[in-house]
Amino acid sequence: MFNYSKITKESLKSDLTETIENSKNFVTKLKETEEVNLESFDLFERQISDLSGRVTFMGDVHVDEEIRNFSNEAESIIENYLLETITDVKLYEKFQEIDKASLEGESLKYFKEVEREFIDAGHLLEEEQKVRLIEIEKRLIDLEITFSKNIADDKSELTFEASELDGLSPGELNNLKKKDNNFVVTMAYPDVNAVMENCKIRKSRKKVWKAFNNRAVSENSPILKEAVSLRNEKAKLFDFQTWAEYRLQDRMAKTPNNVDKMYKNLIPKLQESAAKEKEQLVIDEVKVENIEPWDVRYFITNKRNKESNVDSSEIKKYFYIHDVKKEMFSICEEVFDIEIKEEDSGTAWHEDVELWSISESTGEKLAYFYLDLYPRIGKYTHAAVFDLSIGSQDGDLLPVSSMVANFPNPNSGDGLMTFDEVETLFHEFGHVLHFGIGKAKYARFVGANVEWDFVEAPSQIMEHWVWKSECLKRFSKHIDTGESLDEAICIKLNESKNIGVSLLTLRQVSFGLADQHLHGKDFSDSLIEIEKKSQSVTTINYPDDTNHLGAFGHLLGGYDAAYYGYLWAEIIGDDLFSRFEEEGILSNKVGVDYKEKILRPGGTKPAQDLVEEFLGRPWDDKSFLLQKNLT
Repeated sequence: MFNYSKITKESLKSDLTETIENSKNFVTKLKETEEVNLESFDLFERQISDLSGRVTFMGDVHVDEEIRNFSNEAESIIENYLLETITDVKLYEKFQEIDKASLEGESLKYFKEVEREFIDAGHLLEEEQKVRLIEIEKRLIDLEITFSKNIADDKSELTFEASELDGLSPGELNNLKKKDNNFVVTMAYPDVNAVMENCKIRKSRKKVWKAFNNRAVSENSPILKEAVSLRNEKAKLFDFQTWAEYRLQDRMAKTPNNVDKMYKNLIPKLQESAAKEKEQLVIDEVKVENIEPWDVRYFITNKRNKESNVDSSEIKKYFYIHDVKKEMFSICEEVFDIEIKEEDSGTAWHEDVELWSISESTGEKLAYFYLDLYPRIGKYTHAAVFDLSIGSQDGDLLPVSSMVANFPNPNSGDGLMTFDEVETLFHEFGHVLHFGIGKAKYARFVGANVEWDFVEAPSQIMEHWVWKSECLKRFSKHIDTGESLDEAICIKLNESKNIGVSLLTLRQVSFGLADQHLHGKDFSDSLIEIEKKSQSVTTINYPDDTNHLGAFGHLLGGYDAAYYGYLWAEIIGDDLFSRFEEEGILSNKVGVDYKEKILRPGGTKPAQDLVEEFLGRPWDDKSFLLQKNLT
């Protein structure tokens, strides 16, 4: 396993130079060989994927700014090298020598996907078009890296007097940085969540909400506009009318029209329900028609507190991060018939980072994963799982991934999680399981390497266990008394699950609509116009001086024209969980079936086929509508 604890800028630079040089030599020999095969292309992909996991990943997590900056530069170098390789005419000609007629199953699927990448690299275009395509690709690489870096480097913070943060618990206040006699709210999620959910002072919530949504807006707005324009130009080189049409051709949705149908079916139901929710949620003498975005989570938290008869700051005392993590592992072990074991974390890049392994219950080790769970300056600001190593073709080296998140740090604070943070932990661990359990002959099909609008389904399904009493009582443990939440509170919490759910879902819909707008026929509209139009679906007043698109990392982080996939995958995830609802929430029988039919195959089969094999029927939205009380 690669030792991240020993890296320096010089070691990363040597690794980058040496690996690319070796890869170039490998490609040269591949072009000269007489007996070309798919395994050679797979080996090339593994080499470069693992290089990214060693070098560019440090740009998201390392404490040394100089190393982070180099890693971001390295990402550009690697992406440009990949572009140079996939546009190599002789390599494409050599690939075409492979006998396609002799291939079947996973090998045929792999051949078709690599062939599609060569075509997308412009090999069938006229020379002038090829030249322009390469120019576009190189510029997009730079824009995407800079966009993400600007968000990570944003150091926005606000200073408040104690009275301006009325409603935060002593523990939440203690978690904040101090400046003189005041409290500093950074844009890290634990700080923002505490204010948005519990601060009674509306003006303070407004300040934090605006600061968070306006991160990097001045730097990133022109980058985003240029990127969507270039994407549209690229799509037209391949005779597609929009970037969304180009991107969705190989997704489950297939076309933007099918995405549009999903939204048109759900929006009226969600808005009708949201109108009732606003009437039920509004407090503090705020009129329904005057509800602002910074009110919603506060109102929902207040309502949940009343419904469960437990204040959210008190509920947090039951969710100490290490206790939650331990029981989450235990639940997964029981349901999926696996073992999760802590390993020596001496290879990690920071002292707070943990290393764990996943094994079959028989003892066969499947994969390793790091947990980097706490905020740091310059670190990736959201929650995500990164594939660090696919493993070797012969199986001697196992896959390695890392969950990167920003939960309360028990080493510098109380480590107590909000219920939403618990849900996020389970969600992200779904990605870890998918990557760790997935097996495939070819690297690009391992685990979560599936159609992009299915990739979130195995993580969405994990959120269901958070709300079930059988699980809640297991991972809740009061920080002082050690007692679990009693059955009555578990039931009340579960009953409170759908409080404000339509308003929250409409917020997600607004993000998806903005994404589709940016990558549709009206891509040239102003960002302010796009923001206002997409936000109007929420039925909540949106301020004119805020535009979150510059801080919307997904737009240049792989989810372009694909953010709808969260909702699409949630619908599928709810349907997948319906089998657990019917046969047992913690059913090992269903869990093992899910492991073997959904997680194990990864991208070796179309997601549609995997889902039908597990459910015994095509998927539908009945479970989703039932979960959201929209039936």
